[in-house]
Amino acid sequence: MDEIELSNALEDLCEVLESFFGKGVRDVSGLKQAICRLKIRTGNPKQKEYPLSVNIARLSFDIPTTHKHTLPIGVVDSILTLSIKMGFREPIASFYCINEMNIDFELSANDKEGRPIKSAWHLDYHDVKGDEHFSHPQFHFQFGGKKLRESLRVDCEHFNTGELLLMESPRLMHPPMDPILAIDFIFSNFLGEASWKALRQKRSFIKIHKISKDAFWRPYFEGISNYLSNPTSSKQALGLQPSL
Repeated sequence: MDEIELSNALEDLCEVLESFFGKGVRDVSGLKQAICRLKIRTGNPKQKEYPLSVNIARLSFDIPTTHKHTLPIGVVDSILTLSIKMGFREPIASFYCINEMNIDFELSANDKEGRPIKSAWHLDYHDVKGDEHFSHPQFHFQFGGKKLRESLRVDCEHFNTGELLLMESPRLMHPPMDPILAIDFIFSNFLGEASWKALRQKRSFIKIHKISKDAFWRPYFEGISNYLSNPTSSKQALGLQPSL
């Protein structure tokens, strides 16, 4: 996707999300600001050859209280925030041009005594150079991380994890996500089956979801598939999953 195609896709995404206000979607102002920045870029001929970047800050969603097996028991007022930062080597958004990707999912709530509780996951891109002490897929999910540590320092100076152990491993292999794929991830994992089905029935979302899958997921899975068909032919796959 070039800058115009990306801007149009994000506008469609914003319109879809606004139709879910009060039904899980809380705030999309960060997406609107990102669209404005892209439109300014498209109107400036000097920027057309510059590498493309996307920065969306803190979209927020209300998490329903119907989630099972939540610890601690009695969690209320759960809010999830999504922040996305992507950078590309060229003026197009595509899998082969990614040089930066940070997608942060931060959850905050209160326990039944009203005390704040937090959780966080993030999806990173890291082009491994040299030896790594642990398996480090280029695109990986990881629990906790910098966002969780930062929020705990601010809100809970003497935070005690009790019986919970937080560590940097494992880094879980996962295909890359752009804003459209990240929104689908949130609906499918946090907002409930009815909301996810409703999202997947929106014609404009069906269109942009396919575009994103073709741009980011098709080459990712083809890289893995090519390796499995011919292990000597694809060095790319070993970057995507060092355990192959």
